[in-house]
Amino acid sequence: MPARSANADAARVTAAFFVVLIHAAGVSWPCGISYNALARFGVPVFVILSGYFMLSRAQTVGSIVRRSGRLLAVMVCWSALYYAYILAVGERQWEGAETMVRYLVTEPVHMWYIYTAVFLYAITPLLYVFCAHATRRQYEYAMLVLFGLGSVYELMHATAMFPTLMLIAENAHLPWGVGFVLFYLLGGYLRRWSLSGAAAAVVYAMGALGAAMTVAGSLALSRGGLNELLFRYTSPNVVLTAAAFTLFFLRLRLPESRRLGEAARCTLGVYLLHPLLIMTAQHLGIWEPETLSLWIAIPLRAAAVFALSMLASLLLSRAPLLRKLVS
Repeated sequence: MPARSANADAARVTAAFFVVLIHAAGVSWPCGISYNALARFGVPVFVILSGYFMLSRAQTVGSIVRRSGRLLAVMVCWSALYYAYILAVGERQWEGAETMVRYLVTEPVHMWYIYTAVFLYAITPLLYVFCAHATRRQYEYAMLVLFGLGSVYELMHATAMFPTLMLIAENAHLPWGVGFVLFYLLGGYLRRWSLSGAAAAVVYAMGALGAAMTVAGSLALSRGGLNELLFRYTSPNVVLTAAAFTLFFLRLRLPESRRLGEAARCTLGVYLLHPLLIMTAQHLGIWEPETLSLWIAIPLRAAAVFALSMLASLLLSRAPLLRKLVS
């Protein structure tokens, strides 16, 4: 099967904008919370698309090690750039090599996704065997179990509404963090099987409901201060929205486009670069609007950061020595 598709490229580029919107929106005002909540599905879409391609064919141990090593090296390079920036603008003082190394492997905060990707790459051979040989019913059962453990259970645990049930779950040593495995396997499922029009319509309706729940629920819960319960990437509401968004794009019939493919390959650069642009704008005092309503300013500044990040990534992708840092 092809290593790329126009549908997946379009989904990746669009999801990248929503990832930028998360950081551009903030959570200071109701409009910021609303935009942030609306965009939460963007990150899971990338995990689903990774599974869509990685689980479509057998991966050698060597290829996984090389891919993971390259990602970690890219992360360290970008972390070093962020560290140099905060030192240059005076947000942080030099505290020695040990502190620098700790920063490089743990910050900036948005670099967490690299570790998640490396973990999923590491278990890809195991998941591929299951993906290639499981029946459809077995596959759907596995995703249902993962949804229960990694989405519903984690949300219930965060709310502490069912203490007896939570005590039972803790005594059973149920695993944490399997919600992203669900996203990864969902990508393999969408690659292997198609859904009927009626089934797709149900998924779209559930995705729209999930998005509405994320926005309305977050606003209702945050009346006394920010409550990020429904912001969780593995919350059922976000899971449903991410699944519907990805399915919608994968069912389109888009013609192959070289420019779209180039933009999709540079979404890694957008992800890594856009917080630096936001930090720079905030440092220069040009981030907060003075005349525009935040309902208008937030999407405008997200679009501006996205465009500049994409342009910079496209330019860097044409430089032989810098290409691997952004694509």
